[in-house]
Amino acid sequence: MIQRIQTIWLLFASICAFAGLKVGFYSGNIIPNSIDAPLANHYLEINGMYSIISNVLTICIAVLSFVSIFLFSNRKVQIKFCITTLLLELSLIYYYCITTKLFKEGSFSIGSSLQLLIIIFLLLAVKGIAKDKKIVAESDRLR
Repeated sequence: MIQRIQTIWLLFASICAFAGLKVGFYSGNIIPNSIDAPLANHYLEINGMYSIISNVLTICIAVLSFVSIFLFSNRKVQIKFCITTLLLELSLIYYYCITTKLFKEGSFSIGSSLQLLIIIFLLLAVKGIAKDKKIVAESDRLR
């Protein structure tokens, strides 16, 4: 299991996803909707704990990428888990980008690069799984 490179990629994706719970994706000033302080700004950071949607998506991404490490004996299911995780990651990034529209001013944080790294690690894992699948198919043909 540890000899396969996709194990490392999936482990890195899981670590980056768990780090996304605390590391911010975007931070800045948001204008509150209260009448009491119409000119007051509130500093806010978007991360995996920002809302219930981002929390659930981040935890699902981290757990699915970690669980798919142990599915090395069934490569079809492992690829399906990786693709599902990739789609969840893309939906999380879309949610983050929609949420950034609420800010008056702000900037992207280091967590935005973590989200990109998760996508890269998952794509590398799928590539490694497909390579293993091809090697097994070739060895079965030689028998």
